Amino acid sequence: REMSMLVASEDSSYMPARVVVLGGDSPATIRTELNVVTVLPSDSRVILLENMTRFWPVIQIRVKRCQQGGIDTRVRGIEVLGPKPTLWPIFKEQLCRRTFLSCTARAHAWCQEICRDRGRLLQLFGRLNRALQHEQGFADRFLPDDEAARALGRTCWEALVNPLVQSITSPDPHGVSPLAWLLSEYLESVEPPRHTTSRGAVFGSCVRRLTQLLVHVDPGSPEPEEARAGGVFLGRWEGEEEQGGA
Repeated sequence: REMSMLVASEDSSYMPARVVVLGGDSPATIRTELNVVTVLPSDSRVILLENMTRFWPVIQIRVKRCQQGGIDTRVRGIEVLGPKPTLWPIFKEQLCRRTFLSCTARAHAWCQEICRDRGRLLQLFGRLNRALQHEQGFADRFLPDDEAARALGRTCWEALVNPLVQSITSPDPHGVSPLAWLLSEYLESVEPPRHTTSRGAVFGSCVRRLTQLLVHVDPGSPEPEEARAGGVFLGRWEGEEEQGGA
């Protein structure tokens, strides 16, 4: 991030006046000029390099001229500031692996339940919402930044949401998918507003929330726009009522 040279005015003619910084991939290929710095007699700390966008294995500092025409030089020190060491790359791999295995097992279990009883589809949105809210809470409390949360969100989406969506939209041997069956049940149960029963309203609400989720699933993308924008966020709870996160 930054390389600085420490100098002192009391060194008089030994103090550097002009410095050239070069970089190379090896000691034999130090040919790229990275910066030229003029050192004032009043300087004590001079920045040689900062905010570099490329890693240079070898850096060479050449003192081209000294103050007062001196023929020898003295430098009090070199300071190098780099990124703070972090174990996040290792932790990220382990975290995503754990999350992937957990979500894959959960998706498989839910798919099996839906295959045995299509009525379980009505519980799918609530289950997904609670599972992803759990991961969201973990991300908010423990992960260091948005990049880490997005990595967790992508893993959840790929291991949990995508397999479930594929399962409920795949036709059975009779050519009817669980989702198609649910939508046909929904259309048959639609009642005029004046005759709507409590049970019918709950059923319709569950179906609408599930289809709202599916609208935001892009088959060509590992996660929806909401997940890309905000980590693993899918939905939210308001009071005792579950709300869609679309």
